[in-house]
Amino acid sequence: MNLLLAHLIGDFVLQTGKTCTDKQEKHWRSPFHYIHAAIVFGLSWLASLDVNFIWYALVIGLTHFAIDMWKTYHGENVKWFVLDQTMHVLVLLGIVFVWTRSHCFWSGTAVLTCWYVPVAVAALICWKPANIFIKLVLKHYSVNMPEDKESGFNAGALIGTIERWLILIFVCLQRYEALGLLIAAKSIIRFGDKETAKTEYVLAGTLLSILIAVLAGMMVIGVLKP
Repeated sequence: MNLLLAHLIGDFVLQTGKTCTDKQEKHWRSPFHYIHAAIVFGLSWLASLDVNFIWYALVIGLTHFAIDMWKTYHGENVKWFVLDQTMHVLVLLGIVFVWTRSHCFWSGTAVLTCWYVPVAVAALICWKPANIFIKLVLKHYSVNMPEDKESGFNAGALIGTIERWLILIFVCLQRYEALGLLIAAKSIIRFGDKETAKTEYVLAGTLLSILIAVLAGMMVIGVLKP
């Protein structure tokens, strides 16, 4: 879980749209590919809490570089986004499996029992990854953003993030009545909207937001369950 946290920080928090665009356009000529791989390596090593993990962290950094490089030669859509992230996670799972099989005790396992690690992972998933995923899904299914919302996408992303964080908190606290009130309140706000395109866009985005946040909350409960 701590390696997943390091991955989310490196792949989403410490990356901007500008760096991703540069990597997509210049491929191997972009310096951000090498900088990003070095950051992933450093974060993975730090998250392991074990000096001897350096070679495994190096493998994570190199495979991350290779996967990202491969992805730049494909279009920016939900299929490649999901496949890219799935490959990154599979690499982490493989590294953890090999490392734990060769070491009787891993100091990093102590971090797994700390409640704030899975909570941080869930909160980060509900932030940038969710925004990107929802945007790509809506684009894939041709749920077009209304013209008057183009300039306000950042506001919509912020609202969606806050909404998912609230849902995450309610699910973790198992306060499902509060979750129901939040959904009902948003429905009332949109009740008077007569623009079909805008309503479909908001409804689809909201349902995806709820699904992601609820799954993230269930993940936290599952990990922390005694």
